[in-house]
Amino acid sequence: MSEATKQPKANTDASATQIEKPQLPVQVFQEMERRDEDQILTEMRGELIEDLVYSIDIQGRRVTNLSYAGVKEAIRRRGNLEILEVRTSETSEEIRALVRVRDHENRIDVVGASSSDKKQPFAYTLAVNKAERNAFSKLIPVKWYAVLIDEYLARRKGKPAPTKPEEAAPSGPPEEWQLKVPITKDPIIREDVKQRPLIDGTRAIGMVNVLADGSEVSIVPERTVPADSAPVHGFLVPRVLDAIRAKYPHVEYRLDVDGQGMLGAILIRGKLEDTQIKELANAARWAFMRAMEENAQPT
Repeated sequence: MSEATKQPKANTDASATQIEKPQLPVQVFQEMERRDEDQILTEMRGELIEDLVYSIDIQGRRVTNLSYAGVKEAIRRRGNLEILEVRTSETSEEIRALVRVRDHENRIDVVGASSSDKKQPFAYTLAVNKAERNAFSKLIPVKWYAVLIDEYLARRKGKPAPTKPEEAAPSGPPEEWQLKVPITKDPIIREDVKQRPLIDGTRAIGMVNVLADGSEVSIVPERTVPADSAPVHGFLVPRVLDAIRAKYPHVEYRLDVDGQGMLGAILIRGKLEDTQIKELANAARWAFMRAMEENAQPT
């Protein structure tokens, strides 16, 4: 058989291989969309929504994701967001919506789009709320999706979310500085602790953990950074931490630095107000982000 005769057969085999690839389980997305629409209508009626996570078994696969209510809860925790614009249009069959949201903390805008069949009751409300959900979803870091799902599932079962030893916090401070506030960069479930994630767009930069009464704070970078880097040693320490200590004598701070000179956490004790903690968080986010970028550059 000639090469010319063989070639078409090879192409036919390749096409057959492509056809045999398993298709994406579209039913999963359709089912989640249906459940989100039910939650939107439930919210309209003023009823309590408890399902923050969906788990769906289709074609032997288990898919778990945040629900409409779960996305809104995650965004409520983040805060500092503003819906800038809502636009709608119509075709003969559907309502289409675009929602633009601004993340003031990270200075970015995102757009969410969605549509709803005009035959559905409250089609306009469904389209707009789903578009809002899609915009909000873009502002949740990928890492947070996983940890929030674990947290919500644990809350549903009435027990704390599992912790992973390999993701434990950096080594603690000296004995006399053992604090009640956790020293961790991951979301946790504790009624006496408030958390403020430090993020840049969808990139995790670190975590601020605060006792509910504001008496203790730990600021933990996503990755350890050099304590003597310019953003930390030249800006964060003298211009922010020292300034707070000078203004409020009851406030103390300490850097948790390992033997390699890497900063694992900033520990603060002494009551702080929410505005002061927010200023600390913004300054730490900037310093950690710059220090991580400098540390990642090749020497």
